[in-house]
Amino acid sequence: MRTKKMTIILLAALVFIFASAQGAFAQEAVNDGFGDEIEAVNIAAEEDPSSLLVKLSLEFDVDLVLLQEMSAQGYAPGEIWLALEISSSSEITFQDALVLTDGPEGHGWGVFAQTLGIAPGSDDFHALKLKWGEHQGALVRAMKQEREKQSREIQKGKTENGANEKSGGSSAGNSDSNKKGGKN
Repeated sequence: MRTKKMTIILLAALVFIFASAQGAFAQEAVNDGFGDEIEAVNIAAEEDPSSLLVKLSLEFDVDLVLLQEMSAQGYAPGEIWLALEISSSSEITFQDALVLTDGPEGHGWGVFAQTLGIAPGSDDFHALKLKWGEHQGALVRAMKQEREKQSREIQKGKTENGANEKSGGSSAGNSDSNKKGGKN
């Protein structure tokens, strides 16, 4: 009888340990990659953060001044983007969503899904990840394209200035030789 109780207790303990480990592993797997998406937005905004804020203001129909104030208070562009995604997907205000995104800890997909009342792993959860991922990808691509366009325009301007200097220099030389030739 005593052996039977010990076996039951041992089995219950093992089940509890495996269940706990599985839950921790599942949460860790759900959290993977989320920080990378925030960081991708931060990197996209490095050269021109004001341009990103304008894009966010237009896309989410939020006052640009508010976004500029949040940026001035030290919120990273990725945190601002994520707060806008959260507030547009829920009843949570932008300011409350910013509090959720502030700092590096505890910001996995599962945490946000639960905050929004969505069960991690559910169809709604995957739809939310897809939607936010598409928004983030489009935003990063747009910023990259804008940087490339600006870079091409800068290069084009340098090329045109160089060509103008060369042609201007040679025409000036020609006019000098014409003047000298006219005096002879």
